Amino acid sequence: MRDGTVLVTGGAGYIGSHAVLALLDAGWKVVVVDNLVTGFDWAVDKRAKLVVANIEDEATIRATMQGEGVIAVMHFAGSVVVPESVSDPLKYYRNNTVASRSLIESAVASG
Repeated sequence: MRDGTVLVTGGAGYIGSHAVLALLDAGWKVVVVDNLVTGFDWAVDKRAKLVVANIEDEATIRATMQGEGVIAVMHFAGSVVVPESVSDPLKYYRNNTVASRSLIESAVASG
């Protein structure tokens, strides 16, 4: 087992869950943060810890980062459906910009 934990946002989605598998197979401890809006809890390997939360929930993210000894973040919690992004651009701005900025602030605050 390697030292430290990798936090994977969106780790219950298709791409994120495959990143989780690769990290676990490489010997990393992994904690997944996913709100399960488009992801599935069954997609998260049982070797990883799943925290069901939104990435902009700074109290939960910071507590998770500090409590789990997170040393790196892989961020897959972005919204990616192009037609929906055109019809609802503010939803995409909020998730892909505002929530991502909040995640970065939590990471910086957590060291």
